[in-house]
Amino acid sequence: MDYSFYTIFPNGLKLFIYKKKNNESIYISAKWVKSIKKIFYHFKGDIRIVNSIGYILKTEEIFFNLKNKKIYNEKYTIISTTNGMVFRAKNGIESSDNLSNIKLKNISGTISIR
Repeated sequence: MDYSFYTIFPNGLKLFIYKKKNNESIYISAKWVKSIKKIFYHFKGDIRIVNSIGYILKTEEIFFNLKNKKIYNEKYTIISTTNGMVFRAKNGIESSDNLSNIKLKNISGTISIR
């Protein structure tokens, strides 16, 4: 459904963003999405975000501001890294759009020691 200032994707969306300048990519999938002026996105339901280095974020709701290059929420969120670390944020996260600068709220986790 397309309205004058926003678009709703009631069946979800799979979005792949590639930044040629610094050879970075990010993949986002969700079961429901609202896009406001193609700058601000509200994702809901079984959200998966994967960045270029393999970090995986899982949550049920997240907001993505393309203009400010920020993602955030106040929901339970899990982030897994490629080296086996798993972090759980009970009260949400704030992050850069490529998951390179992550701030977790009320965190617990598992760190792999080798």
